[in-house]
Amino acid sequence: MENFVIIADFSDPREAYYLRFKLGIEGIDAYIVESEKNDEKIAPLQIQVSAQDVKKAVDLLCKMRIENDFKSIEDKIKNIRRILVPIDFSEYSNSAALFAFSIAKSINAEIKLLHIFKDPFMGGTYLGNRTSYENFTQNVMNEMYQMAQKNMLLFIDRLKTSLKKYGLEKVSFHYILQKGKPAYQIIRITESYKPYMIVLGTKGVGQMPGDLIGSVTLKVIENTTIPVLAIPEHWEFKGLEKINVLYATDFQDSDFTAFNKLLDILKPFKIKLECVHIETDEKNPWKEMQLFKLESYLNQNYEEEIKCHIIKNDDLFAGIQEYVDKMNIDIISFTSPKRSIVYKLLYPNNLKKMIYQSKIPLLIFHSNIKTT
Repeated sequence: MENFVIIADFSDPREAYYLRFKLGIEGIDAYIVESEKNDEKIAPLQIQVSAQDVKKAVDLLCKMRIENDFKSIEDKIKNIRRILVPIDFSEYSNSAALFAFSIAKSINAEIKLLHIFKDPFMGGTYLGNRTSYENFTQNVMNEMYQMAQKNMLLFIDRLKTSLKKYGLEKVSFHYILQKGKPAYQIIRITESYKPYMIVLGTKGVGQMPGDLIGSVTLKVIENTTIPVLAIPEHWEFKGLEKINVLYATDFQDSDFTAFNKLLDILKPFKIKLECVHIETDEKNPWKEMQLFKLESYLNQNYEEEIKCHIIKNDDLFAGIQEYVDKMNIDIISFTSPKRSIVYKLLYPNNLKKMIYQSKIPLLIFHSNIKTT
């Protein structure tokens, strides 16, 4: 494992991101690490580089400061797309990261790897001398932070081998370590980082069945407007060439907006889109007419290959899963309006079932929110 050295602290995160971006252009692997907050102040961001790159990185930093190159940073970084990838160092996280890096390469985005480690004192009751207790808790948290950082660097070492295999080693990325509750921290960081997408695995090391799936993933989906790509535990990344996407429809007016959003999310890729309605009512002749109307509209207004189908099945999930297996679907996509098939299929309990049993990634997005 490489040794890394901190070369700078920044109170303004924009400066940290810009320096990492400039270092990347020069072929220097740089990582951003958020240090602990002190006295409720904003936590400074630290730039770390490999020990062998310290001199070159410091020379670039000094040159940028002399030339005052940090001015107008907003203009320099505003067009950089971002993807947030929460990880727990598991194989599932590795697959999620590879998918995210492939997307990032296609849209020229950067990756933020996020690891959240548990605060063992959260919700606890302090006993004894306050000063001694505070010193004890600080020492424990420092040890946990160091362990999290060590595991992160080991994960990155393993990840780099896979990135080379798929030609993804040039994608810019950095990492951040946070303590606390995973769902809360993911949502909080999403609000400030403003990613194009969140990509996360759906089961992690040491998690009880349903814990990460039923709690973290569901809470993130419900509390952010950012598209969420959930990667199931047994899915294996094999590269992205042409993607077969299933979009579940209930023939709502929102479908037209949803198609625009979905195609915007997936526009960097060559896709085949299957628009599928699962019909549980055998006595509903209007669905065929609605299907014909929708397919005609889509083929007239989009260049992508789009097919529409009605599947008869009493069970919504079983109908979708059967179609996925038959047509070799790569991604299942849903929108969030409560009156759509998403509400019937996913909320409040079936989302857990869907992620548990689905063999392929799920893309959940809000149809009325623009991507950045």
